[in-house]
Order: sequence, then structure tokens, then C-alpha cells
Amino acid sequence: MTGLPRTLFVAQRRTAVAWYRCVLPAEYLGADWIAIDDKAGRLEQVSGDRPIPLADWSGYDVVVLQQPRGSAWLSRIRELQAAGVTVLYEIDDYVHAVRKSRDHDFKGAFDKDALRELELAMRVADGVICSTEWLGRRYRAFNPRVHVCRNGLDLGRYALTLPPREAPVIGWAGGTGHQAAVRPWLGAVADVMRARPGVGFHSVGQSFHRLLAREFGPERCTGTPFTTLETYPAAMTHADIAIAPAGQSNFFRGKSDLRFLEAAALGQAVVGDPVVYATIEPGVTGLHAATAAEAREHLFALVDDRDLRERLGAGGRAYVERERDMRVMARQWANVLHEVRAGATAAA
Repeated sequence: MTGLPRTLFVAQRRTAVAWYRCVLPAEYLGADWIAIDDKAGRLEQVSGDRPIPLADWSGYDVVVLQQPRGSAWLSRIRELQAAGVTVLYEIDDYVHAVRKSRDHDFKGAFDKDALRELELAMRVADGVICSTEWLGRRYRAFNPRVHVCRNGLDLGRYALTLPPREAPVIGWAGGTGHQAAVRPWLGAVADVMRARPGVGFHSVGQSFHRLLAREFGPERCTGTPFTTLETYPAAMTHADIAIAPAGQSNFFRGKSDLRFLEAAALGQAVVGDPVVYATIEPGVTGLHAATAAEAREHLFALVDDRDLRERLGAGGRAYVERERDMRVMARQWANVLHEVRAGATAAA
């Protein structure tokens, strides 16, 4: 985008969150990006559109850092600020709730000491970028200069067609920390599969299909293990209906609506918890279910009515194309970068 402050996005390693919150904004803004691995106590570039040495970071107007914590990052932030660079802290999860999530694989990485380091870096930064308003309200306690940039999609990756099937498949896709939320809904899925013998289930990431395969067998219950980000949309096409449950905890309240966006972009009919997926317009872009019983009712309706599935799938896809395409969502990032740089210039 023309006139944008010269900006560098610095992602944490080669992860999905790095893609959505650093690489995509950078690519659509025409900014630079790199990915850093700091596990060894030093900041080592492991990916990026080109090598950018640490010494060159001070040549940017704005540097966006993804969840920095620890002494190496703190020193880097202060060095950049001393050189006149505006430093923004990017975060899209309520990490303070991760250590309390019994089923989260990475809860050990967010103990009290790690959270104190994270909070300190957040306080020192010139501002914070979050993915939801809820996160913004929480993290304003550490830095009052909070900006919200919601997630968007690179829709070219979702230009896929759901293959025709004799009976629909219900699916779930995502990462760690969701067992407590998904398991009650699996009971609803099982009720549907008992009553409708042709219906299948497919999970991507966490292997929830194995829980159902005990009763329904591996032919009807399939799964794709944690896979590369490049193949994630294709793996999701194994399902026609997507479930998106959420638990009643701050871990979920801090989540964005990304699961809905990805399923909707593929034309899947989505049944989602209204706490996290408030952007679903019931009956237009998907359906809301706050409980497993409500999910069961919706799943029966979707399984039995192809027209309803296709109508909701088309409505969801239209919403994402109209409002959450990264070409649209990049504007919010541009506005934030202009705003923070103008403020820094005025204060100088």
C-alpha cells in the first residue's frame, strides 16, 4: 500500500499463528517479514522473504513483534526504540489462560515466570495489536495503547470444491486445547451417526475421530493428523459440515473466529458456539449452538437437508469473501501503522 510507514513484521518461528498474524498482513501491505527462533537464547532468523540482519531492523519506521518475551527481546525492543523505531507487540491468544487449560499441549511454556516476561515486554512496547476486542480489553491492563486487527484469509488457498458424497461428513479442524469443549459435542455427533448410518466424521489436527471410531469404525471415522499449513484447507474438504464448539473459559473467550472463517471459505455449513463465533449470522452464514443439545438439533437438520447445508455454506462463503478477505482486512493494519507512526512523529 502506498505511503505506508516502512514496516517489518517479526513472527515467532514457522507456525500457523505466524502465518495469519505476521506473514499475511505483511504480504498484503507490501511490508517485509521474517520469522525468528529464540529458543537458544538468541534471535535467529529461520524464515522470511529475504534475510534481514538484526542490525537492519533499526532502519524501519515500525517493527511488529509477535509475542516477544525474555531478556534478548527486551534488549532488542529498547535498542529499536532508542533508534527511533516504533515497536508494536502482536498477540492473538489469551495466553494467561493457557497454563490453566489441562488439555493444552503447551501449557508448560506459559508458567508464571514466562507470563511476567511477556507482560514486561508488552509494557515496554509502544503499543499492542490484538485479534479481538475481548483480548484488547484484557491486555489494556499492561499497555493502554491497544489496537484491534481482526483475522482475515488469503482466499486463494480456499479456492477448493467439496467433493460430492452419498452422505454428508461432519468435521472438526484445529489445534490443541479443545478436548474439554469438543467431547460433549462428539456425543451429539454420535447420536446423528447412529440415526443416520451413512454419515461420517473427519477431524483435522487433534484425533477426535478415534473416539468415535470405537463405535462406528475407521471407515466412517477418519482423520488428518497435524499437517503443514499448505495442506490444511485441502484436509478440511473431507467434511461438509463443520462444528465449532467452545468452552466457558477465558481461554476460549480470547479466541478469534478463525475456525468459522476457514470452514465458511470452503463452503461448509458451520455450527458454532455464539461466545466465540458471534460473527455467524444464524440462518444466513451458519448456526449457533451454545450446548451439545442445540448442536445435535442443528446437525440433524443439516444432515437431512442438502439445500440448507448448501445455502448456509454459500452464505458463509459470501460473508468471508465480502468482509474477511485479507485484501479488505489489510486496511485495518494499514490504519494502525499510520496511526502509531503519526503519534510517534508528533511526540518526537
